[in-house]
Amino acid sequence: MIWMDRIWLWMGKQYRKKQDLEKALQYMEKGRSAIQALDDQMGYIELLHHTGRSEEALLFLGEVIDQRGAARAYERRAHILRELNRDEEAIADLNEAIGLNRDYYMNWYTRGVTYKDLGDYEKAAADLKECIKREAPETVISTYYELGMTYYESGNPAAAIEWFRKSLQDADRSIPMYYFMLARCLNLTGEASEAEEVLLQGTALADKYEAEPDQGYTLFDQATNYSRGAFMTFQRQMKETYSFRLLLADLYLQLGRHEDGIAALTQGLEKYPGAVDLYLKRAQLQADWGKSDEAREDLELALHQDPDELRAYAELVRLLREGGEEEQVLALLSKLYHRQPETPIVCYWMADSLYRLGRYEEAMVMNDRLLKLENDDPANYIQRADIGIERRELSSAVEALDEALKLEDAPEFHNKRSYVFYLQGRNEEALLELQKTIELDPEYEQHPAYLSASGHIYKEMGMWDLAIQSYSRAIRATPGHVKLYEFRAGCFLETGQLEQAASDCTHGLELDPAAAELYSLRSSVYYAMKDYSRAKHDVLEYLHVYPAHAGAYYRLGQIHFKNNEEDQALEAFNQVLDIIPEHAESYLYKAHIYFGQLEHEQTVQHIVNWSLFYEKEMPVGDKIKGIQSLDGFTEDILDEAAERLSSMYGQNMYLS
Repeated sequence: MIWMDRIWLWMGKQYRKKQDLEKALQYMEKGRSAIQALDDQMGYIELLHHTGRSEEALLFLGEVIDQRGAARAYERRAHILRELNRDEEAIADLNEAIGLNRDYYMNWYTRGVTYKDLGDYEKAAADLKECIKREAPETVISTYYELGMTYYESGNPAAAIEWFRKSLQDADRSIPMYYFMLARCLNLTGEASEAEEVLLQGTALADKYEAEPDQGYTLFDQATNYSRGAFMTFQRQMKETYSFRLLLADLYLQLGRHEDGIAALTQGLEKYPGAVDLYLKRAQLQADWGKSDEAREDLELALHQDPDELRAYAELVRLLREGGEEEQVLALLSKLYHRQPETPIVCYWMADSLYRLGRYEEAMVMNDRLLKLENDDPANYIQRADIGIERRELSSAVEALDEALKLEDAPEFHNKRSYVFYLQGRNEEALLELQKTIELDPEYEQHPAYLSASGHIYKEMGMWDLAIQSYSRAIRATPGHVKLYEFRAGCFLETGQLEQAASDCTHGLELDPAAAELYSLRSSVYYAMKDYSRAKHDVLEYLHVYPAHAGAYYRLGQIHFKNNEEDQALEAFNQVLDIIPEHAESYLYKAHIYFGQLEHEQTVQHIVNWSLFYEKEMPVGDKIKGIQSLDGFTEDILDEAAERLSSMYGQNMYLS
């Protein structure tokens, strides 16, 4: 009966107003024959769609379009198609709708947001602006928001700010996400203080929504023309941001207001108990505030909630390493490895920790396992190369770098391979690798690491002028790098530019008075300049830091010898021989001293000792010739030393 169908339809519409969608649909279906008006047809379609019967809604819309050809029906079908991720079909319907009615704002709106979904931001912005021209003030707010989202998603937060501000011009028609997105864009453009002010308003409104029995749907419906599906999307976004507490904490972190940030996160945890993201963020603020113990507690709480949360492990590792607790790092990672032995990043972390502890054999075994699990990540081969370098397995390191370069032709990989070639003495190849590095990254040619590496290679090749040139450029780039002065001073010393060498050493020591190596090097420079007083001062400074350094005692002995301080020289050379009993040159210096003191036996024996330890693999005949060619001794002394060596050579004996 027609009048009864109208009653069912009326009852369905009443239940729809009450948001009882199931009953509304039940009664409207009973009175379906009475659904003739376009508004009623659109309402019925919405009920079908929002109760999970979207395909039926599309079929019914097809019937409406065939009967009426209405622009509104095309728009509504496009709306549903868009929510079903059938954007191309939606665009086709919207083109039809706009062709039928260019004045209806919703056609432009829906096509605009559909273009946004497709990533065609220019067309999206153009359509949304056409919508704004046609839209009434009471509905345009949501279009401002969608236009802001279009600019935000296109990577232009500065342009988005204008439209997000417009979306908030009427507080009664604003929803929490409007505040959130404006705050996010303000933050991205460096306006953290204003972002905080805006976000606090959004947080208050979000809390108000969540306090309502319907989670704020009634407030949302009164403020916007969005669908119930849109409300559910906004609710999900709010929950994903923990009612905006994560962004609020980030803003407080930037503003240096750690206590406020921690309070915001604590509020978030009251709303979302056990939320791992909130524990992690609170740990970040605690750590940045210098409260490492509290940060560790939060990270442990995060792991209690999710024992496999890799972000918590990574941050705990960082904090432990800041405290120099690598053994604890390994213990922590071992627990994780026990849980996730097949996870590549866990194996990588384990190998890295073993490497840092100098346990290279175990690190290599773990890297073997890593490569079995994941052989397509160049970082894994770089790790293998680093371990190989420490084990002095340089060929293995080169092989690992070759594999990394097959996967990615990265400049830093060529740079590392250059270093390994340098360690192998393959200097020409090392230079070629450096050239490949700057071919891939031309800016690297000005990098201090490239300049110093070039200097090292040129130095090894004896190309002193080029080495000095490279080190000089590196010093200009990083004038506070003490080691560079040491490297250049060594080159100046080799080329006899002694004043420049001494100046570099002095400059380095002014930068870092604790750089003991520069005292040692400057002592050598002063020795070459025959300034034995300053040479002695510097070598004693070095010995104060390294009291068991044989080379420094040898230099001290040479200085005393030049100053004719024989007893002090003998004492210094004896110190050398206590450390290195086979140091041939110390025996020869002692022989010269004993010769001057007319100590015949001591002179002969120390010449013999020198010959025994000088190039030990040299044939005895050549050793005898070496004795006979020594300067500063009488022929009788040299003959006796040669005869003694000849008579004893080959016997297994220890001389001191």
